[in-house]
Amino acid sequence: MEKILLTYIQIVQLISFTFLMSLGQVLFKKTAITLSVSMASQNNPLGLIEGIIRALSVPWLYMALCVYAMATVFWLYILQRVPLSLAYPFSALAMVIVPIIAIYLFGEKLSWSYWIGVFFIFTGIIIIAR
Repeated sequence: MEKILLTYIQIVQLISFTFLMSLGQVLFKKTAITLSVSMASQNNPLGLIEGIIRALSVPWLYMALCVYAMATVFWLYILQRVPLSLAYPFSALAMVIVPIIAIYLFGEKLSWSYWIGVFFIFTGIIIIAR
């Protein structure tokens, strides 16, 4: 069986895709925070329809959806050139990127076990990409 190697450009494309997906997740979190603030000002629980209407009024949601749409088109472009079995493991980088961004933007805390997991994610991606 012939081994397929990723080019540096393909690796950069895969990492860029992962950053786009991570940005989308951060924007979804901003949407959720905005909804939490607006819902906290209400004394009565929101119904599903009212919740959807509120979500549709949050600009962060539209930015997140646009970023996800761009990421999807980019992913399709990548998959035309890279086997899925090599491309998909790079999406695991989002499990590293999103929480690190969350530390700085949302004040979240990460445990040592998280950092050990990051080590294994990077190790796995390096092994797969070779």
